[in-house]
Amino acid sequence: MPINAMAKSWEIGDLPFFYRCQPEPSNAAHGLPDRLSFELEFDPELGLVRQRANAEVERALEICYQQGSEISGMMDGQGIGQQYAQDFLSYIGRHEPDFSGQRVLEIGCGTGYLLSLLKARGADVLGIEPGAQGRDGGRRHGVSVVNGFFPHPEVAGKFDLVIAYAVLEHIPDPVAFMRTIGDSLSVHGVAYIAVPDCAPYLRNGDVSCLLHEHWSYFNTGSLTRVVAAAGLRGEVEASGFGGSLYCRVTHASDNAEALAEDLAPAALEFDAFRSMAQAAMGKMEAFLRAPGAAGIYVPGRMINLLAMLDPGLCERMRFFDDNPTMAGLYFPGFPVIIENFEALKNAPPARLFIATKSFHAQVAQRVEQAGVDIPVVAWAEFFAREVAA
Repeated sequence: MPINAMAKSWEIGDLPFFYRCQPEPSNAAHGLPDRLSFELEFDPELGLVRQRANAEVERALEICYQQGSEISGMMDGQGIGQQYAQDFLSYIGRHEPDFSGQRVLEIGCGTGYLLSLLKARGADVLGIEPGAQGRDGGRRHGVSVVNGFFPHPEVAGKFDLVIAYAVLEHIPDPVAFMRTIGDSLSVHGVAYIAVPDCAPYLRNGDVSCLLHEHWSYFNTGSLTRVVAAAGLRGEVEASGFGGSLYCRVTHASDNAEALAEDLAPAALEFDAFRSMAQAAMGKMEAFLRAPGAAGIYVPGRMINLLAMLDPGLCERMRFFDDNPTMAGLYFPGFPVIIENFEALKNAPPARLFIATKSFHAQVAQRVEQAGVDIPVVAWAEFFAREVAA
């Protein structure tokens, strides 16, 4: 896995192309690959970690989006999707106390649920979404949704508010995309952007954040600089829920300060990310090679790391997850069926790795209360630094 000190690139190799869990260990039924090559690079002008351009990945993503990929989750009127929506709406509402008469565009609007909340507050709303969930959700929530990608001829004129939640990380050229958003804003218009906060992952060497769907891996600094490079001003803060960065974007009078930051520390962090990821690979390999079957709880967090190891190690692992919709399914490229907690309790593995920092204590307690006496390994034991997830 060579890293070029000048270009700051890391050829990771083939990683899972994760569309959704499947009844067979393959994406073939959807016309999608199970794995595709993945290379990271560091942009020395933006201080941005991003996936290197790859035409094969782009072709697969076009199929994925047209089928309505839901990998990042979607805002909707129930469950965790509702929590995402309420937190983001609360953030916007702190800056926009009155939506009456505001012309609002949401790019990548999913089901249109957030737009329906804004419409109920008096906004004139329009969404654009390439997946079928936009057409179906638009009818269900009573909002207008254009089926396609932004920019689009049916999305014309200027908008008072432009919203892009969990969109910018999917764009190969985020600076050009932000310029287009800026061009769509009225004179006093504001854009509200949300992206995953990748800083904890990058600081720990945790490769679970790497997805072919995501071209950019933002932290506060790189998001601010991308917005500034587009000729706009961005004010970034952490979300209240969901591990995202929120950014309020306006037309800029002066954004030179954001582009003048010394990026040498960010370049060193890119090198450290690779080193820590390789250290975690070594720990995972040792964990799997120990005697008996190795259990991995919340395996979705580890499929990238596992894909970087010897494929033969699949025979030594078992996957467990509490999500009832995943039981009996497979992650594409892994011939390891996903089992539920009852399966773990009834036939325990020889040891268990709990691949979540946030919920480790709850899972470990549940295992203990079920009378399962096996060694339990924590996420923190695989990664070098302790950062809030």
